[in-house]
Formats: sequence, structure tokens, C-alpha cells
Amino acid sequence: MFKKVKTVIVEQIKMGVTPEKLAQSVMTGVIIGIIPFLGTATLLAALTATKMKLNHVVTQTVNYLMYPVQIIMIPVYIKIVGLIFDVGDTPVRPDLIYAQFKESPSVFLMKYGLIGFYALFVWGFLALVLYFIFYPIILKSIVKFKGRRAAWNG
Repeated sequence: MFKKVKTVIVEQIKMGVTPEKLAQSVMTGVIIGIIPFLGTATLLAALTATKMKLNHVVTQTVNYLMYPVQIIMIPVYIKIVGLIFDVGDTPVRPDLIYAQFKESPSVFLMKYGLIGFYALFVWGFLALVLYFIFYPIILKSIVKFKGRRAAWNG
């Protein structure tokens, strides 16, 4: 996974993309890639990259690579929302969630719609934490790599 991201970043460095924009593009892909709603990340990443004038290739590559993490995070979001907000008994097992849906689709949509709304707040907080922790690390790594590459090409 990291090899593919590294290859994409190397190609973008060769094309003259700044380390800051690359680091922002990577973090945007990571953050949007773990949004708690399946099927929204690609469009949201494209719109965000356009609005922020980021590198679409890097943003979407990282976003796509985050998909397994997004799947893993959905039960985590449900659990965190259940702990923080008063949403009642909230199963995180897919079979129980499906059983609730079959029993009453309207109740299911109301309950999990509210959980989804709260999950956006959890995701927003997580996004800020991830950005402030990992952006400087990624930026430093890209600058360091770009410096080594320049020395090699000398």
C-alpha cells in the first residue's frame, strides 16, 4: 500500500508539485477516506481537492487505499457514538444491524440516520486530530525525500 503511494508521490515531485501541496493532498485523502458514509468518499475527495487546489491523483490514490480502513471504522464510529450520545442499544454486528433493518426499515433509518449524524461529529474531531499529528510528519518526510532525490540527480 505504501509503495503505491510512494510511487505516486515520486511522480508528482518529478512534475514539480510542492511538498506542502503533496502533504495536504495525502492528508485530505486519508481524512476523507475514513468518512463514516460508504459511497461518498470519492466525490467528496474530488470536490475537496478541486476547491483546495490539491493534487487529485494523490488525493484519490490515498482515498482509495483508505477504503479497507473506512470499512473497519464504521463499527468503531457506531460504538463511539453509542458511548458519547444517548442513542440507545446499538449493535455493531452486521447480522444484528441487518435484522433491525428487516424488522422495521423506518425505525432503522431513524436510528442509524441519527447515529450517522453524530458519527460526522466524531469523524470531524478525528480528522482534526489526524491532521495536526500526521501533516507535519508527512510534510517532513516528503521534504526529506525530495532533498535526497535532488542530491541523487545532482
